[in-house]
Amino acid sequence: MAETSEDKNGDFTEYYQAHYKEMYHVAKQIVHNHHSAEDVVQEAYIKAYKNYGYLIEKSKCRAWLRTIVIRTAIDDYRRQTKYEIVSVEEGAEIGYLLPCPKSSVEHQFDYYLMQEQIAEKVATLPQSMQAVLKIKISTDGKDQEIAQQLNISISAVKTRLHRARKLLKTELKMVNV
Repeated sequence: MAETSEDKNGDFTEYYQAHYKEMYHVAKQIVHNHHSAEDVVQEAYIKAYKNYGYLIEKSKCRAWLRTIVIRTAIDDYRRQTKYEIVSVEEGAEIGYLLPCPKSSVEHQFDYYLMQEQIAEKVATLPQSMQAVLKIKISTDGKDQEIAQQLNISISAVKTRLHRARKLLKTELKMVNV
């Protein structure tokens, strides 16, 4: 006995109404935002509706919906956090040029002290990390260019940059505490 389109719509509408609130809460726990959670649930229900005919055991519909919502929420969360927001301090740690504030002598002095602290901390890094970090900061070179310049592998450049940034981050946090 084949299921008609009306049976599918009616059956799915019941599942939608019965489980919407629960699925919304599941999504919100992952994305931490009301509007994003609503979008995730909507997108998950569209996916579920399109594939509802492939669901063999209708008794497991709630678990199936929950899985779709979770995976859709994780995808959405990854999309939202793909681009990391970097604070001024973190930017300074990894070598972004910061504009010198011109508002007051006090701000300029604080800026100068911050640059000095960063330079001191870079000097305490192991020589191999210093070399990679200094080239990256001064030339804004690509990892491949740095690897060729220092005659090391690209993975070594990436590892050293990551470790140097991590060490600087912890060192500067200890200073600013």
